[in-house]
Amino acid sequence: MSGYLRPVRRKIILFSCVSLALAGAIAWRFYVLQIKRHDELLEKAKKRYTATEVIKSQRGRIYDADGNLLVGNMPRVAMTCSPYSAVYEPFSHLEKSLRPGVRESLPTRREERRRLLARLLTENFGGSEAEYYELLAPFIVRKDASGRPRTDESGAVLMRRNHFLRVAPRFVHGREVVPAASAEQIAAFRSALAAHRISAGGFSFQDIYVRRYPKERMLANVLGYANIGVDGTSELGGLEQKLGRDMRQEERVVHYEKAASGAQLSELTIEEKGRDGNDLFLTVREPVQAILEEELDAAMAEFPVESIYAVIADPRTGDILAISQRPNFNPGDPKTINDAALTVRFAVNGYEPGSVMKPFTIGKAMDWGVITPDTVIDCGSDRTWIYAGKALKDFRGYGKMTPGGILKKSSNIGTAKVALLMGDERVMRMLRTFKYGVPTGLPFASETRGQLPKYPFPDKLTVTRAPIGYAVQVSILQLVRAYCALANGGMMPELRLIDRRRNAETGKITVEPRKPMTPTFEHPEVVKELVEMLISVTSPGGTATKAAIPGYEVAGKTGTSQKLTRDPATGKRYYGTEYCATFAGFVPARNPRLVMVITFDRVSGARHGGGNVAAPVFGRTMRRVLQVLNIPPDFPDKLEK
Repeated sequence: MSGYLRPVRRKIILFSCVSLALAGAIAWRFYVLQIKRHDELLEKAKKRYTATEVIKSQRGRIYDADGNLLVGNMPRVAMTCSPYSAVYEPFSHLEKSLRPGVRESLPTRREERRRLLARLLTENFGGSEAEYYELLAPFIVRKDASGRPRTDESGAVLMRRNHFLRVAPRFVHGREVVPAASAEQIAAFRSALAAHRISAGGFSFQDIYVRRYPKERMLANVLGYANIGVDGTSELGGLEQKLGRDMRQEERVVHYEKAASGAQLSELTIEEKGRDGNDLFLTVREPVQAILEEELDAAMAEFPVESIYAVIADPRTGDILAISQRPNFNPGDPKTINDAALTVRFAVNGYEPGSVMKPFTIGKAMDWGVITPDTVIDCGSDRTWIYAGKALKDFRGYGKMTPGGILKKSSNIGTAKVALLMGDERVMRMLRTFKYGVPTGLPFASETRGQLPKYPFPDKLTVTRAPIGYAVQVSILQLVRAYCALANGGMMPELRLIDRRRNAETGKITVEPRKPMTPTFEHPEVVKELVEMLISVTSPGGTATKAAIPGYEVAGKTGTSQKLTRDPATGKRYYGTEYCATFAGFVPARNPRLVMVITFDRVSGARHGGGNVAAPVFGRTMRRVLQVLNIPPDFPDKLEK
């Protein structure tokens, strides 16, 4: 090669090497961007063309059987405050001021600001001005894990900035003392701040939904109560607690693509998570429930009683049409809510029911052929009968009576003698046949099983006491279920409170299945004979004439039992001067559409019997319910004009 070409060749080689190095660098860069850092860079890109939005979800609503809203949700605002930012920080820029007196005035200015904010918060959101003043302290004591104040080496108490105070909603010991704010309240508060030239920078506002109870006290113990706040949901009592999992919402988080302007491209939604809570529909009918609530209020005002509970059901299906108790509470007013008010007494209280147990004893004795409707039982001419060394009393000496007469006059002695003819085993089988001692399974957080006597019976007395409603404890729900069997030709339905559910995502409605009915009589014709006897109880000469309804035949039974009282000094239990007074019945008697059981718990005074307190409330309530439901009368010509 000539000397002239060597420099050219070196240039070509150099150019080629540079080109190869450059190509390698570009290839490496492509490798890094497209492969090695692909995921990282993709996430960065997504942030430029995608957005995330949190949409508040709603807790499931509760309706009655006809779709009337019982529990809903309403939009509210949760407000928090940084006391340090609102009280202390606005004057921080003056701490280095050289003007005479400015730095010295700062404690006074901050104190005035703190008191002013306490007053404005009280005026707009309620609560105590003194309490707000304490909560607005810009510095608070630092504490260790055991709650003791922390100190430095010199023994001085260490303080920290107070950056968080929940204003609305605010809870004390789990109870709401200040509800979430309405939009109008927030607007008024902002205007008040502006009027005093105070920045809202120390406050933050968040849109939330809170529970709304439009019917106030109606059905309160069944529904329960739920607090919905920014920190989650607190479920207290009733369906809100027991079925809370079904009704709880999941916050909806939507990821979507956006245009360069930031506007959402709705057709390019990438992902959406979360949902509203599922809705519940009860078997309760609001018009029936309203009547029951009004009558219980009137009864509480009329009689000296600690509590009342009542249930109305359809014996053909077991559907509960109305259920309530007194006292109750207003879930819309947290001040009325406490542990005692939240207690679902009709589900958790077991009591000795008294004579409402007698129809089951007489009915099964006839069903098993121990007696017939014509059997004559000697109840004695004396009102007292001694058996197993203990006295059993009637209102008076009734002499000889048939089973119908025993029920009509509610003879303890006559029923006890029938029970002796049945024997221990059959008495126990009778109790189990009607599922006493077995919870109804309604959706309450706690339901009593009641209490049956031990078997074999521990003494000779139990066989005479359980059949008349002593030595056994039942709940009013168990009584309703058992009386549905008497009203339904001996076929016992299981009680239902939830009728259907609506899925929030699909809108699909699922009906709660009905459980199979349980036969309680081997000879259904016996039930018809028993119903005739129970009709006589509400007829002239019976113990429940005040339960009678003009134009309708009513079948039912009264029950009165003494309440056991515990002596606080000795711990011994004894029967005192307070009673449980009950009436259980159904109407129209021969084609029943309604069963109602009402119990006055711890009633006292001269008029404490079931026929005097419970029966008239049954009569007044059923008279109105029959009209509302347009149930035809047995004797149209005898209806009240």
